[in-house]
Amino acid sequence: TSIFFIPEKSIHFKLFIFFTVISFPLMVYKGLCRWQIVYESRIFFFSSLFLAFSLLSLFWSAPERSSDILHPIKNVYYLISFWFIFIFVFNSANDRLELLIKSLIIAGSVSAATYACYKYLYLGYPLTHRFEIPGPLLNIIRTSICLGAGVLLCIACLLYKPANRNATITALLLIALTIFLTTLVLTHTRWAIAVTLFFSFIMIVLSQIKTRNKALLIGGGIVFLVIAGYFLAPLITSYIERGQSYRLILWSGFLSEYQDYWVGHGLGTHIYIREGIMANWHSYHNVYLGALMSTGIIGLTLLLLMILNALIIGWKLRKNHYAVTATALFVFGCAMGVVNFDSVILKPRGYWLPFWLPLIVLSLYELKLRKKTQYNSM
Repeated sequence: TSIFFIPEKSIHFKLFIFFTVISFPLMVYKGLCRWQIVYESRIFFFSSLFLAFSLLSLFWSAPERSSDILHPIKNVYYLISFWFIFIFVFNSANDRLELLIKSLIIAGSVSAATYACYKYLYLGYPLTHRFEIPGPLLNIIRTSICLGAGVLLCIACLLYKPANRNATITALLLIALTIFLTTLVLTHTRWAIAVTLFFSFIMIVLSQIKTRNKALLIGGGIVFLVIAGYFLAPLITSYIERGQSYRLILWSGFLSEYQDYWVGHGLGTHIYIREGIMANWHSYHNVYLGALMSTGIIGLTLLLLMILNALIIGWKLRKNHYAVTATALFVFGCAMGVVNFDSVILKPRGYWLPFWLPLIVLSLYELKLRKKTQYNSM
């Protein structure tokens, strides 16, 4: 939750590393790590295969500097360490995970509202100014992804656990949902807005609420979109005029540089487009293209198998509202990777929230399901 509040991205990263580096070795020393997850959790197993092959590709990479080799190794270590820490902390009780969800919603909505008021009311920025949150999220794409994840979290809390919620909590969730949606639109990030609205619709359709309530929610949402579209017509026009932001040209340019089909060019290698209007560009803006370029067909296949396996586990756990929420967020994170970022092996910042964190939650409930199945069989 600190990614929303710490105003300096390097401080957040250092604090995260500090506590991870301390906690994980202590857990290993005290014998508190559940090493069984290596073979009991299929999600962890397939993720480990992808991460291991990605690190293996460093042997045939051509890095420009030593950090191109060190950063992926450190990021994988942080991820695996955090995975074990998370399983240890949240394995005992569901109320801890519920507390985490509430904390994310509160931290994200309060931070978004505060910075939006500061920028658009106090500083007087026009609505055409793209909204972003300082600190670790000082990037419009990261901000939009986390705001979209906040929307989906609020919708999940409103739909999937209505029995244990009073009117005050419902009102607060609606306020947080409004803040997330408003600030998401202010980022002007078209793909994040479209994907968030799409998965919001899917979550409503697949929820267990009455059909009448579903129809009212979907109908109200359509009316809201029509009204918003009427008042925001100039912005929508500018969105259309921006086209596809050269991404198709970018991706075709990288594919023309693709040579090592099976194993890729290596995770630490920077591939540059040599010709055309995107010459000298080296950012893929697509995690799947990034996996293909860095680790080849083998690495991309392992990444897709990891995602497919997570979706299968999510379907098996569809009666658990935490798992359903995690699956929705994970698919949202996968969709955001289509037009953004270069790799899923990134520093623990914005992209971890909708991609790796839901995946770890799914692995947690996969382990609980496996344990329950074994107990019932006995």
